[in-house]
Amino acid sequence: MPECHCHTPITTSYTLCPACELHLCLLLLQLATDITPLHNSLDATLHPGGHQPTRIQTPTPPTPIRLDILDLLDILDATTYAWLRRLDGTNPLDWTHDRQPEDLTGSLIALAAHPRLATHVDAPYLLRETIRFADKVDRILDPPEQRREIGPCEQCATMLTAGERDQWVTCPVCDREQRVLTVKLRRLERLCFDDSKRARPAMVARAFGDAGIVVRRNTISQWVRRGRIDADDAGLVAYCDVYRLVIAGMAQHEGE
Repeated sequence: MPECHCHTPITTSYTLCPACELHLCLLLLQLATDITPLHNSLDATLHPGGHQPTRIQTPTPPTPIRLDILDLLDILDATTYAWLRRLDGTNPLDWTHDRQPEDLTGSLIALAAHPRLATHVDAPYLLRETIRFADKVDRILDPPEQRREIGPCEQCATMLTAGERDQWVTCPVCDREQRVLTVKLRRLERLCFDDSKRARPAMVARAFGDAGIVVRRNTISQWVRRGRIDADDAGLVAYCDVYRLVIAGMAQHEGE
């Protein structure tokens, strides 16, 4: 007994079960609606010009184009037309017998509404190919949020990660919910109370900034040049030395 893409037994002439057929149609229609935002994402350098938001100002020509999106649109276009020809019973490579010239959006809608969509012998392969295209489009239009390490969990010491706007984080191991700023402060505390922890001024300034304490990289570099803190041969400075000067500066400011 033949099986569908989802391993559901099929007793009719269809090669996709109703659930997979609906899934394929919805994916094709979703791709059709994604074509316009993909075209808008081709140029990554356009930006509003000055105090005139309606005027678009481009950099020095030629304007760079995101080649990854252009390649994806070309492959999607060729694949869609080829599948329409296959479902119509013509040569997939012969473009001269296309029923009518349509844009990519219209071709995807026509493919989703084709009467032979769920009965073609290669319909399961089309479903897998469409899922792959939809995943690529989603990653371009809605890229995954950039997350980075913020410090270990207080309970199980698992390294936690968070996005820029996250205020709370849940440990994936012990399920303990913790405030992101608290985790960053604990990490900074460990760095500052260990004389062996050293890094470049930029990394030190970033660690302090993550914890809500503003220390500029140039300020740390000036402290090194003035001899207020020491740097080794590799240009690394100790977190504890920077912490000492930061606290002293805060105390002096409060005294004033």
